[in-house]
Amino acid sequence: MGKKDFESNVGLMSEQWQCLKEDLHNGVVEYDDLEKIINDYMVFNRFDNFFKETCNFFEVNLSDIKTMYRGVSEKVDLDNYERMIPKIEFAKGNNRMNPPGKAFNYLGVLGEDRGKDENTIKKHVVKTVLKEIRATENSVATICKFKINDSSKNKKVINICGDSSIPKPETGLAVYLNKHAVKNFTVDKEKLSQIMANVYFNMFSSDKIFKPLNTIEQEVKKYEYAPFHALANYISEQGYAGIIFRSTVHENGTNLVLFEPNDTSVIHNSMEYINTSDYL
Repeated sequence: MGKKDFESNVGLMSEQWQCLKEDLHNGVVEYDDLEKIINDYMVFNRFDNFFKETCNFFEVNLSDIKTMYRGVSEKVDLDNYERMIPKIEFAKGNNRMNPPGKAFNYLGVLGEDRGKDENTIKKHVVKTVLKEIRATENSVATICKFKINDSSKNKKVINICGDSSIPKPETGLAVYLNKHAVKNFTVDKEKLSQIMANVYFNMFSSDKIFKPLNTIEQEVKKYEYAPFHALANYISEQGYAGIIFRSTVHENGTNLVLFEPNDTSVIHNSMEYINTSDYL
């Protein structure tokens, strides 16, 4: 698969995604009509096939996620922890993964650790949070750190970020496969399957599908986010607590969405005011 083939596949996938988006918008199918979406829409049919065969490679235990932040673009009383927790009574808008009436918890998290120190991790994750809430430079924001509750530590989420270190051009991919999936002239079929699944998720996580959306218009959000509502419903129906996905607004940034806000709680005394320019 050459780079042009990769981009061609991304283009085809985005066309199929657009078809689903149009039909969701026009009421041809509902986001939670899982059987119809899988049967009638190629993009979800293919996703379902890849997911069922390889999901075990991409499972992440909630207990393994150590750094999670949320933030708001204003000063909030530092004792007002409730302000940081999503509430169903305020879930009236369309967000990327949840439709109105569902209160999901969106958190900035670390993608790959790679031995980063705590301060570096915080700066990277908080930058993702500030980008996601569209904070402006040289302003004040309030951030807080979250933890996984003991009752939820055995739950799992699914990581659909893919692996950006895998080359797109055919020659580079061949060298990569030879290095990582071949030992003593024998193909490690499990490793090969994992790599090719990551190639698929690299395509799926492209900005052709995960488009950045900078608008407050609910009708635009409703239209653009409709397929993601179907995606979140699909992942939830497979028994997962949430999704780890790439940020559309912070290069190398990573988000976690949890379907149940009660899986986490604010770490007391972690709320603080920051100057956004220290992170952006």
